[in-house]
Amino acid sequence: MTVKPKQAGWRAVFAEQEETDENNLPELQQGETLPIVQSEVLQKQTKPKPIHTEATLLSAMESAGKEVSNEAEREAMKDSGIGTPATRAAIIETLFSRDYIRREKKSLVPTEKGLSVYETVKDKRIADVALTGEWENALSQIERGEMSPADFRNAIETYTRQITAELLNTNISVSDENAPLCPKCKIANVIFRPKVAKCTDQNCGLIIFRTISEKTLSDKQITDLLTKGKTGIIKNFKSKNGKSFDAALKFDENFKTVFDFSDKKEKK
Repeated sequence: MTVKPKQAGWRAVFAEQEETDENNLPELQQGETLPIVQSEVLQKQTKPKPIHTEATLLSAMESAGKEVSNEAEREAMKDSGIGTPATRAAIIETLFSRDYIRREKKSLVPTEKGLSVYETVKDKRIADVALTGEWENALSQIERGEMSPADFRNAIETYTRQITAELLNTNISVSDENAPLCPKCKIANVIFRPKVAKCTDQNCGLIIFRTISEKTLSDKQITDLLTKGKTGIIKNFKSKNGKSFDAALKFDENFKTVFDFSDKKEKK
């Protein structure tokens, strides 16, 4: 009977290969200088983050805690984010109504006004997403008995005074090239603020309140009033007795904002 010689198993083969590879490496000493055989310079650019859609913005608001550097605040904020599931969609709608963003197909694109506001408040405390983490962390400490509710309340009051003082000393307006000319003095421009639109000439006194009869005016409606002297029909004003009504807005002879029902009557 012929006996075949045993062949090496896979372990033996790979062990032999590893041993061979090790033997092929040169001996290197610490601090030794070796010649460069080949080098290449590559020029590349990082890609910006994609523009948000409503879905991705909602997701980013939900997971905003991931951007907080403080570990304790990030942990406290992991289940909260910006807003709540019930308020996040309303926050985005507010951005639309105040003309901070607009839709371009599925994308959400900032307007000139939105960019102006961002540049103004981005370094202020009111825009710090870490603040939500601080508050969530403080509430967790209160639950554990490590902080008193009174201390937390005092901190909130101090913060409120600080951001109010910051914002009162801040001018938020659209860029000069987009600011409409004041129809009253015909010299200065009208700047748009969160609560009013106001002529920059202090002697002019033209002012348009954003909220009239419980209806918040959009920038477009205010712009129409300034440039055309009148808006289109605006729906769902509220009277003093709580009844809804539709009307346009116009200026009277003293450039005060008044209701105009003439278009409504003509349609009838």
